[in-house]
Amino acid sequence: MTDFVRIFDTTLRDGEQSPGASMNIEEKVIIAKQLARLGVDIIEAGFAISSPGDFEAVRRISHEVEGPIVCSLARAKLEDIDKAWEALKGAPKPRIHTFISTSDIHLKHQFRMTREEAKKRAVEMVKRARGYLDDVEFSPMDASRSDVKYLYEVIEAVIDAGATTVNIPDTVGYAIPSEFGALIIGIKDNVSNINKAVISVHCHNDL
Repeated sequence: MTDFVRIFDTTLRDGEQSPGASMNIEEKVIIAKQLARLGVDIIEAGFAISSPGDFEAVRRISHEVEGPIVCSLARAKLEDIDKAWEALKGAPKPRIHTFISTSDIHLKHQFRMTREEAKKRAVEMVKRARGYLDDVEFSPMDASRSDVKYLYEVIEAVIDAGATTVNIPDTVGYAIPSEFGALIIGIKDNVSNINKAVISVHCHNDL
């Protein structure tokens, strides 16, 4: 892959979760246009299935804002992938960003899935998204608390399924910088097809 840093901005999706930071559709479009002027490479415009407002924000930003790739977040569920595509369809630079957790604590208590079930779902939903477009991002949620061997397996499987970007999130702000750096090095050294995807990171400092 080309060796340069891409800026992925999630102000309009994750940033809006900050207290007092909610925005209406017009405000989101204004911010997205400013992000484009700043030279941001990818804008995560929203979570299309979460509300009619988010759907419309994704639709308008992806069609009206020139320059950046515009993506919608989507859980690894058929209805989420399909709704994201409905909002993005016809846009010049669309991306679907889908996710499922890989940490045992999330799989047991939040998703109530086995590791194999989660990996199978991840692969199926990446393939579903690739059926709509060529630019698909996958995030193994809570990667920094995941068993690394299992994490490597999931990443390799979703790249084989067509993921073009793999985002590594420190979802709960668990890792310190040296640990997170070591995690990325481990992925580069142990995922055999990692050269076929862009590595992205999503760091938190919430505590």
